[in-house]
Amino acid sequence: MRWYPRLYTGPMAASARYRIIQGLRAGKFMPSVYVITRAVDSDGILDIYRSTDYRSGRVQEADPMILGLALTRDEAFEVARNIIDDLYRKNGDFDIDAFCNSSHS
Repeated sequence: MRWYPRLYTGPMAASARYRIIQGLRAGKFMPSVYVITRAVDSDGILDIYRSTDYRSGRVQEADPMILGLALTRDEAFEVARNIIDDLYRKNGDFDIDAFCNSSHS
């Protein structure tokens, strides 16, 4: 499991960030948690998974970097939008690989 150093969280997930991270690492059943990752397929930018789906074989084999966490579907979309906004603002394009590998501020 790889984590983006500046992990994005939604407002509700922020207060439970440590508990969520520990639960994901331990493989706990957390159906209300959403994980935002670098897209597994090369034709996308981000993927949003319910934590239970994130643990599926195909996703685990790809080992996508976790960029954000959320506690509702709407919050997951908000977090994904924030990531994409920052991606474009910092790089001037939608190169997610450069964004994930840069040490932007």
